[in-house]
Amino acid sequence: MFNSVKTQKDIKMFLDRTNSLHDGYIVGVQYLNNGISSIGDEYSFNPEETKLILRILVTSICDTLIEIEFKNLLEWQIKDSQWDITDTTVIINEKHWIVWADNTYSNEEEMKKSSYAIAKSMKWRVVE
Repeated sequence: MFNSVKTQKDIKMFLDRTNSLHDGYIVGVQYLNNGISSIGDEYSFNPEETKLILRILVTSICDTLIEIEFKNLLEWQIKDSQWDITDTTVIINEKHWIVWADNTYSNEEEMKKSSYAIAKSMKWRVVE
C-alpha cells in the first residue's frame, strides 16, 4: 500500500519510517512520459503525465526496499556515485511542489549536486 506525501505530518512519517533513507542505495530508476503527442508536424507536452519511480535499498533498516513514486515532474536528476545516502530532504515549497533530495541542502545550487526530484505528487511504500 502506498502512502501519499501531502503535508508536513506525511513528510515526518516518511522520514521516520524510512530512517531518512540513511545507508540507502538507489537500486532502480524508471521514468515514464506518456504526455507527448503529435499534432501534425508539432508536438504537445503534458508534464502531468510524467512519472518517476525510485527503488532504494535501505540497509539501516534490515535491507528494506523503499519505492518512491513522483508524478507530474517539474525537474529531476539521478546521480549514481555509488555512495550511500546519509540523509534525505523532503519539503513542500512555496509553490506547493514536493521537493525530494538524497542529501540535506540549504539552497538549490547544493540540491543540484545530488539526486533530486521536484513534482506535484509523491507517494511511497515498503516493497514486500
